[in-house]
Amino acid sequence: MKIAVIDDEEGILLSMKLFLEIEGHEPYIFSSPKRALAELSQQPVDLIILDIRMPEINGEELALRFKALEITKNTPLVLFSAHDTLPETALRVGAQGILEKPFHFDKLLHLLKTIVQ
Repeated sequence: MKIAVIDDEEGILLSMKLFLEIEGHEPYIFSSPKRALAELSQQPVDLIILDIRMPEINGEELALRFKALEITKNTPLVLFSAHDTLPETALRVGAQGILEKPFHFDKLLHLLKTIVQ
């Protein structure tokens, strides 16, 4: 699967990239929400994983923008954050899953399997 990961924390991006590659996926990592929006509006992916708290555009607004674009409106979303409003935010934007920080890769693997099926 082509999976976009959007987070402003470089360490998380690098660990997610490595994990997804090991699992046989094609990760696209973005530290800039604006860059992610621009690129993903031109090239579709199979899944978008995004942080809620980011500069430029917060994750909730970014998710709503993805839902408004024809090319990404049906792309499954997974939100991740340490913020306690994560479940409510996921419901508001129609996300297919959540991942609480700090997260474990087994939880991410379970989410990937659930969303793909």
